[in-house]
Amino acid sequence: MSAHFSFRHGARIVFALGWADFILKYRGSVLGYLWSFLGPLVQFIVILTVFRPFIGEAIPQYPLYLFLGLIMWEHFSLTTSACVSVLYDKMGMMQKVSFPRILLPLSVGWTHLIIFLTRFAIFFLFALMLGVQPEWSYILLFVILLNMTLFALGIGMGVSAYSVRFRDIPHLWGVALQILFWLTPILYPAFNAGPVMHELVAMLSGRFSFTFASIFTTFIRFQPLSLILYDARRITLYADSSGVPSFIHIVFLTVMCSVFFLAGAILFVRRSRFFVQEY
Repeated sequence: MSAHFSFRHGARIVFALGWADFILKYRGSVLGYLWSFLGPLVQFIVILTVFRPFIGEAIPQYPLYLFLGLIMWEHFSLTTSACVSVLYDKMGMMQKVSFPRILLPLSVGWTHLIIFLTRFAIFFLFALMLGVQPEWSYILLFVILLNMTLFALGIGMGVSAYSVRFRDIPHLWGVALQILFWLTPILYPAFNAGPVMHELVAMLSGRFSFTFASIFTTFIRFQPLSLILYDARRITLYADSSGVPSFIHIVFLTVMCSVFFLAGAILFVRRSRFFVQEY
């Protein structure tokens, strides 16, 4: 029973911290919460203007393809970066109050999930305006959004676990995000030619040439962010042509993202007792 109440107490702390950070993030600014849309909107307009003449014809519904890719990437990028910076932002609290440190990145995940859901609502309205009809398969989006959050938190906690000890990590992670942005099919076509599981089995069965180009392409195709984006687009934009993800595929991706989350959480918890001393 005490564990149950402890869990409920922790959940309340996560909710309160995450909501407070969400409110304080835009308090006092002229545009307020609209600032959270301005950055992605400007990025969307610039990329759409520059790249649409070259690759827009090769991708059906390219504006929606790009918009969805950008808001999902922003969710990953902002969540992981906030997990790294939260230890510095809340160090005064950690020095004065004893509480499970893992509540901090979890509250970060809640804050950025709120932002992501509002952005996704705008995407959904944009899609309706362009004639995309919602299908029953949209229910699967809840699983996809959960997977993205689990994966982002897992990576964020893993990186932040050593960010206080090694002060270069926040800067290195910023560089890594810039590289990963271009290694994720956000603005260019995905390399997936069919069901991902079939492609993966074909690769593991030996029909794979270990060249630089093939390794590079394989990473882009099978890295978790690419798979999550691929599923989100299949569900919302290309369900008729590509088909919705299979049950086995959804389970595989959920297990993979859960493993990343648990690994990051375990590492973060084990390192958390050193945070104050290393600051």
